[in-house]
Amino acid sequence: MKARAAAIVTVVVVVSVLAAGLGASLLRPAQVPEGVRPIPQGAAILFASNQDTGGSRKEVYVMGADGTNAARITYSTMHHFLVGTDPSGRFLILSRAEQDTDPPAGLGDEDRRALWVVDLATGNETRLTALGNRAEGDSVSPDGQWVVFHMQLAGEFQSDLYRVRLDGTGLTRLTFTEETSECDPAWSPDGAEIAYNCYSAGTPRFVLKVCSADGGSGRIVYDPVGAVNTTAFPAEAYDPSWSPDCGWIVFEEPVQFQAENGGAGVWHILKVRPNGSDLTDLSEAGGHGGWAEYLPSFSGNGSRIVFSVRQGPVDPSKVEIDVYSMDSGGGSLERLTSSPAVEDFAVWIQR
Repeated sequence: MKARAAAIVTVVVVVSVLAAGLGASLLRPAQVPEGVRPIPQGAAILFASNQDTGGSRKEVYVMGADGTNAARITYSTMHHFLVGTDPSGRFLILSRAEQDTDPPAGLGDEDRRALWVVDLATGNETRLTALGNRAEGDSVSPDGQWVVFHMQLAGEFQSDLYRVRLDGTGLTRLTFTEETSECDPAWSPDGAEIAYNCYSAGTPRFVLKVCSADGGSGRIVYDPVGAVNTTAFPAEAYDPSWSPDCGWIVFEEPVQFQAENGGAGVWHILKVRPNGSDLTDLSEAGGHGGWAEYLPSFSGNGSRIVFSVRQGPVDPSKVEIDVYSMDSGGGSLERLTSSPAVEDFAVWIQR
């Protein structure tokens, strides 16, 4: 459940409560200089974790496709949200919070964030958006030139879609909508379209839409009329991600809310064709329909989907927040992390 526009942004703290978990923890590294380390050979998945920070602040880690060989790659004083790579694997795209802008005290998912790019070959780190705005994204165009993201400008109540070159030039606003928020953009692998979520006063829920790579009003792919509201989020389809062949869009939506899973409710991951057909509930099909599942991401060959899971009772201190993977039909479930920390925001590494 990514951060949203306006007040919706602030409630993402629901997924950043420390969770009790099982299994061996990641090795705590010794004091090292700040910076970003290269992605090791064999690493397949990026994810965020607060394993080493002693609080809600998260750093970025990598691991193999089976969850082994986890290693930390960012060393900073910032909090990390979404993370992704360009198609070459050279550039890391990060959403980071540098300042404690919103309660509670300490950096966490509730704070204002900016978009960053890191050149893994040189170690250079560049902030692409101003600190006064709220910007978030992790999707790079297939030609490796642009990153698409959503941003809420200072003084505005809605967010719009933007794109910017990896060198920080060419900032372009793609949507111009008053009283409507567009969020969570994802570039299609062929570069022709962008999937995203849209919320308006006339439709009080986020619907899944697709527009051209140049922006515009877009077309509705899926309207979650049957989804439920939770304390933190309205009914909606969240966090779209494309299959490599552009044949599917995977996303999540809330389907039940009785404060289970630490107050998050029950969220399912679904997939749908870009034309709106063949809607499939992957969580139900795979027999894991009782958790809060979110942020799905297809592997490069389309055979696996990595996603985050929040599971447990109503008490947030007793939930576990970890990374799982499943096949493209919802089955062959694998748990990839099992430390006592919060570990989520997982995506496949492109290269």
